[in-house]
Amino acid sequence: MTQDEKYTALKKIFWDYNIEMLPLKKIASRQFPDVDKYEYDLVINRMLERMSWIELLDILGIDELKKILTRNKIKKLRSNELKDRYERIRRILFKEPLSLSGWDTEYIKRIKATLLSNRWYTA
Repeated sequence: MTQDEKYTALKKIFWDYNIEMLPLKKIASRQFPDVDKYEYDLVINRMLERMSWIELLDILGIDELKKILTRNKIKKLRSNELKDRYERIRRILFKEPLSLSGWDTEYIKRIKATLLSNRWYTA
């Protein structure tokens, strides 16, 4: 992606903000230390919620994504589906073990009530 394409992609997800007030050009050019922490967190949260993984890699780079994807940052996302996705990505990036089958303890707890329910066996 070119700088202009990155900036355009960022502008699209901030349609409801005054774009001139946000440091989108600095983020598109990867000048992260020059960005205010509050504004940076605002932009990053919106990017994580609205952009694809490929766009995030192009705009931020793998090193910045490793810094961003902490457990605290992932907890602040709105969607549980996104939280699960980014937690899985975080584990892959940091070479932590994954439950490949999807039958980890959290999933088992979530479906236990439906699997062991006796509602199907009552007359």
